[in-house]
Amino acid sequence: MLTLLNVYKFFEENRKSKSICKENSLNFHVLSQANNILNKLKSLYCKRYGNALKSTNNDISIRKCLTSGLFFNAAYYHHSGVYKTFRDNFDLNIHPQVYWCQSGQNMFYFHEVLGSSQNFMKDICVIESDWLLEEAPHYYVK
Repeated sequence: MLTLLNVYKFFEENRKSKSICKENSLNFHVLSQANNILNKLKSLYCKRYGNALKSTNNDISIRKCLTSGLFFNAAYYHHSGVYKTFRDNFDLNIHPQVYWCQSGQNMFYFHEVLGSSQNFMKDICVIESDWLLEEAPHYYVK
């Protein structure tokens, strides 16, 4: 998901250029639609709360925020060689098209599961175990 955010930032930094999208194999129309949705959300937030949203480049803050919304999709690496969800012990694997550099991190959330002969997770993001207790104490017990 952070990759998608970085793609959007690239789109913004390049003045939402159609030619830059074409050069980088990005879908201009989808990115333009994401931009329109973001502007509508900013407007609604400003009307509701009376102040503008602040942007951040802090990776940890962004991942914590996403964790607070996707806490029920948290998974961990099990010693049996598969990944499992915390609550249901549902077996999962990382989708072959997902770039994953395992650097000692074994917990993350996922956005999507694709089913075939195995269940594959897509759109994964590394999290810290403490975040689950911070962001969803009603769902997780230590």
